[in-house]
Amino acid sequence: MRVGLLVACVVSIWILGFASQSAVAEETPVFTPPDDGYDWLRLVSGEWLRGELIGVFNDEVEFDSDVLDELTIDGEDVDRFYSPRTFGLSIRGRELVVGRVWLDGDRVTVLVSGVEQEFTRSELIAITVSAERERDRWSGDISLGINVREGNSDFIEYNMLAGIERRTPQSRIFVDYLGTFNETEGVQVANNHRVNLVLDRFSGSQLFWRPFIGQYFRDPFQNIEHQGTLETGLGYELTDTARTEWEIFAGAGFNYVERVSVEPGKPSNSTSPALSLGTNFDTELTQWMDYLFVFTATFLDEESGTYQHHLLTTLSSDLVGNFDIDFSFVWDRTENPPPLADGQIPEQDDFRLLVGLSYEF
Repeated sequence: MRVGLLVACVVSIWILGFASQSAVAEETPVFTPPDDGYDWLRLVSGEWLRGELIGVFNDEVEFDSDVLDELTIDGEDVDRFYSPRTFGLSIRGRELVVGRVWLDGDRVTVLVSGVEQEFTRSELIAITVSAERERDRWSGDISLGINVREGNSDFIEYNMLAGIERRTPQSRIFVDYLGTFNETEGVQVANNHRVNLVLDRFSGSQLFWRPFIGQYFRDPFQNIEHQGTLETGLGYELTDTARTEWEIFAGAGFNYVERVSVEPGKPSNSTSPALSLGTNFDTELTQWMDYLFVFTATFLDEESGTYQHHLLTTLSSDLVGNFDIDFSFVWDRTENPPPLADGQIPEQDDFRLLVGLSYEF
């Protein structure tokens, strides 16, 4: 009798305990991100962040939090992600997938034209914002510096750096311009212009194809009336985060140059095979200062100068809104510049220090 009563008491306590735990579990609220236009990200710790996803690459998540500003989070620390926006996903071994994205543990779900497609986290290479409007695919900046003096001596100088870029998850095209003009006492002492046009195609990995590389350069004071280079090549993204972009590239093609002045009996123009190597490095040093480094080396035949390089480095400091002040240094070099008609040989190196007000859009 006593044993039966004891068993009954134990069973009753166990049932009551289970029921109380179930009640507590039912009462514990499960957070569901609201449909408020924001992106929501949950860490493995259970913490939720609200803001905007910038992108995912190299298993790093770039997220702009409403309170914490821009964050770089290890992919293994992210448990869930919800967003009302459209993204482009680079999936290993597949073409680009574009749609709404849900991330839940090791499962990635993409809604494409009303049809759900599922992948694993290990198949995911990158997530980038898919612009819904054409203007959202474009960005650019322009920097202008002017110095004018009149009186005992007349002096006018301007320099301009400008660039515009159109980017999608599959491709990128950008055009940039660098020009300097200087006239002192009515005599030109500088007049050079450089234009680059580049097209990139992305395959979902860090390696990308650069099918078209075009450059035009003019500087009569370097004995270059016109110079054009057409190449095709490959690039590799060493780093691509919200804070830092760093890539290297190589191209091969041909170069055409027309000289202002040449020795008697020498042709004024020449064509040469061209091999180029270069790098672009762009980083945010602080919240108010950015740094840019661009370097391209081109190898030619001896008649065309043997070797040329172009180096541009810029330190940009925020002023107000989208306006910055830029300090740039430019170094152009030709290893073997051909002699002029009078036998003089132009300087190998040309240096410029530029200061300008820039606007980013």
